Amino acid sequence: MFNRPASSLSTHRNVRPSSSTTTRPPIEQLVYSLVPSLAPSRSHRTGIDSRSGRSLVASSRPDSRADIDDEIEKERKERVKELMEWCEEIMERLPSSAPLSSSTLPDTARRMLLQTASRPDGRSASRQSMRGEESSIGTERAMKFSGIWNKLEKGRLLSSPLPHLQFLLSLSDLNPSNTPSRPIPSANSPAASASRSMPPPPVPSTFPSTQASSSRQPLNDAPSTNIPILDFDPKGKSKADVLKAWRISMSQTPFPPHLLLRDTLYLLQGIDGHYIRFALRPPPEQNPYLTEKGRAGEGAGFPLGKDGGVLPKVEGDEGDIVGIEIVADQEKDGFISKPTQTILMQLSEMGMLYRRVTDFINSRQAGVGKGGMTEQSLCHFLHHELSEYHRLLAVLESQMNQTSTEDMEKPAEGAGLTLMRLGLWTEEMRLKLRQMSMVVDEAKSVHGGALVSRIHKHTSHGDPLIRRFTDQILEEVSKPFFATLQRWIFSGDLNDPFNEFFVQLNPENVSARDGRISPAGDVGFEVGIDSAGGTDEAHKVWEKKYVFVKGMVPGFVSEDFGKKIFSTGRSLNFIRYSCGDSDWIETQAKLANAGRALKYSDLAGLERSIDDAYGIASQRLLEIFFDKFVLLEHLRALKSYLMLGAGDFTELLMEALAPRLSKPAISLYRHHLTSDLESAIRGSNAQFDKPDILRRLDARILEYSHGETGWDCFALEYKVEAPLNAVLDGKAMLDYDRLFNHLWRLKRVENALTHGWMQVTSVSRTYEKIPGLSNDWHHCRIVQSEMVHFLRNLQAFYQLEVIECSWQALIEFTEKREGDLDALIAAHREYLDRVVRKVLLLSSKRDKEEILLDTVRDALEFILQFRDATDDLYGWSLAEATRLDRERDTERGLYTTPTTDSLDLSQTQLTSIRQRIKTCSNSFQDRLISICHLAGSHPDLDIRFLAIRIAWNGHYSLRKSRPTGNTVERNSKSSRG
Repeated sequence: MFNRPASSLSTHRNVRPSSSTTTRPPIEQLVYSLVPSLAPSRSHRTGIDSRSGRSLVASSRPDSRADIDDEIEKERKERVKELMEWCEEIMERLPSSAPLSSSTLPDTARRMLLQTASRPDGRSASRQSMRGEESSIGTERAMKFSGIWNKLEKGRLLSSPLPHLQFLLSLSDLNPSNTPSRPIPSANSPAASASRSMPPPPVPSTFPSTQASSSRQPLNDAPSTNIPILDFDPKGKSKADVLKAWRISMSQTPFPPHLLLRDTLYLLQGIDGHYIRFALRPPPEQNPYLTEKGRAGEGAGFPLGKDGGVLPKVEGDEGDIVGIEIVADQEKDGFISKPTQTILMQLSEMGMLYRRVTDFINSRQAGVGKGGMTEQSLCHFLHHELSEYHRLLAVLESQMNQTSTEDMEKPAEGAGLTLMRLGLWTEEMRLKLRQMSMVVDEAKSVHGGALVSRIHKHTSHGDPLIRRFTDQILEEVSKPFFATLQRWIFSGDLNDPFNEFFVQLNPENVSARDGRISPAGDVGFEVGIDSAGGTDEAHKVWEKKYVFVKGMVPGFVSEDFGKKIFSTGRSLNFIRYSCGDSDWIETQAKLANAGRALKYSDLAGLERSIDDAYGIASQRLLEIFFDKFVLLEHLRALKSYLMLGAGDFTELLMEALAPRLSKPAISLYRHHLTSDLESAIRGSNAQFDKPDILRRLDARILEYSHGETGWDCFALEYKVEAPLNAVLDGKAMLDYDRLFNHLWRLKRVENALTHGWMQVTSVSRTYEKIPGLSNDWHHCRIVQSEMVHFLRNLQAFYQLEVIECSWQALIEFTEKREGDLDALIAAHREYLDRVVRKVLLLSSKRDKEEILLDTVRDALEFILQFRDATDDLYGWSLAEATRLDRERDTERGLYTTPTTDSLDLSQTQLTSIRQRIKTCSNSFQDRLISICHLAGSHPDLDIRFLAIRIAWNGHYSLRKSRPTGNTVERNSKSSRG
């Protein structure tokens, strides 16, 4: 026994644990490191109150709580003191050959570890066959100790690690001064045989002195009668080796590893092994109460009731793999531990995924599913990846064949094949199989662009391996999509036989050749898209030939960008088939295909290519419309002829058609109207327009009912054909017809009022000398002036503020030539809608949309009635003047033709005419007051200004409506209408 230096012992004995000191003695630190539960708590580390001796934290608590804390702290200090004394007794009792020196103590420990194998004791003698292994273990232990000691010296975990090392060396059996207190029994001893009957006891989780009933007894005196003594040395062995040795001692032979490896390789290929096979999902459970046998037994032991309820649906189908099933007889063949079963379960996942992927490929090759180019590309990629998987399995099998049965028990580092190494070597492939299985599940529900979009969502994965592998899948799967896209945006052709692209033919379009829906046939305007085989409108070709399927747009293409692609292909297709400019399309396609191909890995280049193609196609289409088909000239012709912008043409046409249109509609003939139209063209500046414009003008007769005149059924028509009717579609031409009908009626009233004004203002002066007629003619001139004022303001509003201003906005857009054909159609539609809304004085209210228009038409109707009444007044005045001349001639003795006209009858006619004039004038003024009121409250600012111009002096706002019998009757008719 070596004596400990006095200085060190005195240092350990004189030190007492104190919570107030910041630097604790080494023995106290040793106790705290061995038993962390005895370390002082935070509440007692803050200091002691100088007055009461109580901790600062405890002093702020209630007295009862502080007393309890003080008792706990006192008990802790006593236990620490007890353990410190016990450690000192152990260090004094056990000899130590190592002095407490920072330079010699670590070297002594290393030397003891290195000399472990050469020690001539009983244990080494019993293991002479394993000395080489023990020598390497000793060297390894010495190196580990050096690394740990360097960390302890450099770190701050222990302020003074030397006492801890001194204490551990004193207790170690590697110290040659220590002798075992009891000899280890031999393998044939009763104690050794008894050790096989039970596993090693668990290590106590707490130190003995921390227990309530513990006593300070030395370790050598502790009873060990219940601890079995094993027939092997557990030193230097892992827990797995110890557990394996114990199982062998318990006659639990481990299952042969090479058989497990063979079955595992079978499982990786989706094949059941000899000892391990896949567990399949059983068929759905049946309700026992639905059978006679079940009813007789009252369904005992079953979860369902007598009502025959349906079992909850379980996810998955019958026959799906749900795990593995070990069919080996473990009592006969060997024991398979739980960790090994867990590893087998993890490895069998790849076999399940492999089965799922191969089943998908086989089903698609057999024609099951929607099919398509995208699925074919996906199957090609999966087949290539499975080939790599087969290559990996071949390498693993070769490794297994090169490994003998003995090597599997203790494989050398870097050699042989084990289950753990198999899991590590296949980890990357397992992640890939999971991703492929996910893609396969997505492909079962969607296809085409929707499948590409689903796969693209997984590119945001956090694992770089999964992200790169998903990019590889997308690169291969999206090739058919990009091939279709390239042909669509560069040639305008849609080659999509399986409807996988987000641009598809409209299912309503029927091929004119076979009467069936064409799935991939790209039918142009020449062939036609209507079932009758006739030439359909280009507007339908542009709007309805193709449809945009939002669900098929890939995730890397936004909806706005997808619509730009949609417009680009439509423009090229329209240029090729509707505009007849296929040569330009072929040239552009060759130039575009000469560049690099579109692909998923170059999305930036994809955006540039699509932007360039969109700009070129849209610009070319607008050039064709404005330069080749002179769209602007046709729009100007519609403004001049159908909106009555050409005044000389309108006057001549009105003058030529007035006698014919005044007759009943049944007496009209189209060739007469056409002749008058040609006369108006030759007599006006319209003759200088292009022949292509003039040949489109035509006069036609609308459908009419009994009693209508030619004014009610005459219409001027402007014919357009493809591709102009893509802009001037049927709806637009219908709006032009509505505008012509309203403006033509207004022009007719203006023409009638003009002739009446000449009659009233000039000729009537001659008949004012007739007694009693001067006031009548004066009243007619006043009312007629109001009518002329109303018509002049209305026509100025229509032509100058509505039509010309809207036309100027359209001209500004056409000069820029921006956007595609959709933008041009939208600009023309906006121009026409504005004109229709303001000219027809339409309101935004649903039930009162045309209430102002109906009031204006009533006012125009009263103007015509007033014009007829003034003509009758003029005729009566002429007859009355003739009668008075005859009377004067008779008085002078001149012979005159005798008349049969009665004076009473003449007065009765005059009274009737006066009543008609009064009624028409009052009704017109009432309508005009209503027009000013409705227009003044109209939501459109321009129409409100129209009301201000009509009632500029406040005349109509001061007048009160005086409804007459005719007015009431007219109102009732309007309400019934």
